Formats: sequence, C-alpha cells, structure tokens
Amino acid sequence: MNPQRLAGRLNLLGPWLRRRFGGPVMKIGLDAGLGCPNRDGTLGREGCSFCPPSGSGAGGEPGSIGEQLRQGLARLQGRAQARGRRVPAALAYFQAHTSTHAEPQRLEQLYSQALGVPGVAGVIVSTRPDCLDEPRWRLLDRLNRRTTFWLELGLQSACDQTLARLGRGHDVAAFDRALARARELNIRVVAHVILGLPGEGREHTAATARHLARSGVWGVKMHSLMVLEQTGLAREYQEGRFIPWSRETWARAAAEFLALLPRRVLIHRLVADPGRERLLAPEWAGDKNRALAALARVLEENDWEQGSLCPQRD
Repeated sequence: MNPQRLAGRLNLLGPWLRRRFGGPVMKIGLDAGLGCPNRDGTLGREGCSFCPPSGSGAGGEPGSIGEQLRQGLARLQGRAQARGRRVPAALAYFQAHTSTHAEPQRLEQLYSQALGVPGVAGVIVSTRPDCLDEPRWRLLDRLNRRTTFWLELGLQSACDQTLARLGRGHDVAAFDRALARARELNIRVVAHVILGLPGEGREHTAATARHLARSGVWGVKMHSLMVLEQTGLAREYQEGRFIPWSRETWARAAAEFLALLPRRVLIHRLVADPGRERLLAPEWAGDKNRALAALARVLEENDWEQGSLCPQRD
C-alpha cells in the first residue's frame, strides 16, 4: 500500500519525529523485567484478558537495558548501511509489562542507563494509569526536562463496563486523573486504545474517540483486537463467547475514530503486528498492509481525514 494514501489524511508520528530530529528515528522496545501489578498480586493475579503472560513486547533479557539497546542499535545500523541510508537515532522504549512498576530509585537507574547508551536520543515509558504516584510523577518530570520523552498510558476503552470485562483493574477516571497530572507537568501522553473489544460496537469506539478529543491527549496508539494464545480472551473466543470484527467492520470503525479526533492529536500507530505464531484470531490481523489499505479505502470513499467529524478540528 502507498503510505501517502494515509499520510495526506492523518497527523502521523513519523513526520513529527523527522522534524524534531532532522532525520529518521526508530524505537527500540525494552523489557526491564518490571512485571505487572495486575499479575503479581499488587492489584490482581489474572492480568488483562487480552494480554499474554509475556506482556506486550520484549527487547531481550529482562533488566539488561544497555545490552538490549546496543543490540537494537546494531540491527538498525546494519539495515541502514545495507540500504545506503543514514543511520537512525533511537528512542529507548520501555514497552514490556508496566514500566513504572518499581521503586522510583530503581526506575531512575533504568531510564538513566538507557540515556547513557550512545545513539539514544530519548525515552518512552509505557505504563498503567493506576501505577503512578507522586514520587513517580516527580521522576517523570525530571526525565521530561532532561530529554525527549513521552508517556504511554493504557486506556483501551472509555467504557467502564468494557474495562471491567477485560479485567483492567482501573476505570476511565483513573486514566483521566493521570492525564490531568501529566498535563500539569507538560508531559506528553499517548493513549492506547483497542478497537473491536468484546461487547463493543462502533458506537463504543466513537465514544472513546470523543472522550479522547475532549481530553487534550497529545497522541493516540490504536490497536485492532487480537486474540493471542495463553490469554483470557483466547478462552472466551474458543468457547464462542464473542466473534472478532471483520476487517471491513474494523476499517469503518477505525476511519470514524480518526475522523472524530482533532487534527492536533498525533497518531502513533494505526494497527499492530501481532506475529502470526501466537495469533488465534482474527486471521486478517496478521496482514497489516491489507488492513491499512482497507482503512485508506474507507477514508477515501467518505472523503474523511483526521478531524472531519470533530468540532475541534485543529
């Protein structure tokens, strides 16, 4: 698919990064071995129904942040040199599990270790909105003043009933409180949302978009619902308790979601790549390019762009 079909209609992360850094920038996913309070008993034991025990991503041996980054940078440099391109800068992306689930002193060591690796130009921290107290906020405030930084917060849906069904362990108000505190500190926040959650239709997705449009969030990372092995969601699917959306239903909902967001909101991801080896359903979620092409078609057919259906267009 020609990326320009979407780039002309959406405010995407890639151009923002190129403007800020003057060239290509890549994220290197990291696993700091911090675990999740929704699995270790702090908040719960079962975890979120869509998340496997291994978490949402990993960059190597847990805890070896410097080595994970050096290996990631070597891969990026090798690819760039093979294509005769400029070697990209990298952002250290604390991605796996809950990346504020440790004492602030330990977190500060991890984040500083990442920034000490040559070639690292900034830090991203992904966490839950209920795993942020004032000592952690003070740490993130220092990090934000030190380097390029943003905070990724899992919302998933603006419907409390859905969050309860997922076993999230927090409500929408917890996200709103975290976002408000981040805005007080001028910390950029990216909200994670999942389109096609059990029990939700396009009206729920639209309601989540409207909630985020009012919130003043800096960015949004979209995921289509993926049923992965070893999850509670896999059991629900195998027992016939829900049917995942078709690609066409997802594309329509995603297009409307984007049209309801103000143009100023930065789109960090449109659809995730789950890896076919652990994907149970829907089958189309394993083909990212065709999913993006379907999204582009819906936007074109309706002559929509980001903000088309939002009163706060800018």
